[in-house]
Amino acid sequence: MKNLFITFTILFTSSLIAQTHQIVKHDGETIEINFIKNENNLVYYTLPKSAEEKTISQYAVSQLNEKSKSTSEVISEKIQLNGKSDYKKVVVLKKHQTKGLKETGLITSFYSGTKGETPLSFIDNGEKRLKQNAADKGSQFIVILSNKPKNLKAAIYTY
Repeated sequence: MKNLFITFTILFTSSLIAQTHQIVKHDGETIEINFIKNENNLVYYTLPKSAEEKTISQYAVSQLNEKSKSTSEVISEKIQLNGKSDYKKVVVLKKHQTKGLKETGLITSFYSGTKGETPLSFIDNGEKRLKQNAADKGSQFIVILSNKPKNLKAAIYTY
């Protein structure tokens, strides 16, 4: 009887401890998860029947729903681009921060600096040029692969 009581207690408390959440992505997909944390532009989680820690870009996640309390937390707002003029909305990410986003291609450009331009301003103007090209193609995110004179290159991502 004592063993039966202990078994039921463990089963009951483990279901209370499990953090059952639901991720709603910007593309409409939902995923049942156990939420761990949100840090460094990534959402850390495990799948319900797994202990393996996984990550997804916080930019791919619209909201996090906690099932036990019926509460929702907005993780990121969807970025809407209306052409090249919205280049300031384009976000520069690192490659590991793109999980859950779709790579839609590569963009290339060139930027020849003016005489006396500092290396820092060249990098800023090269990034601006890549963001403008990404916004023109409707991609909200870029990963800069090369920011060298006459060889600007970035991978573009969307939801």
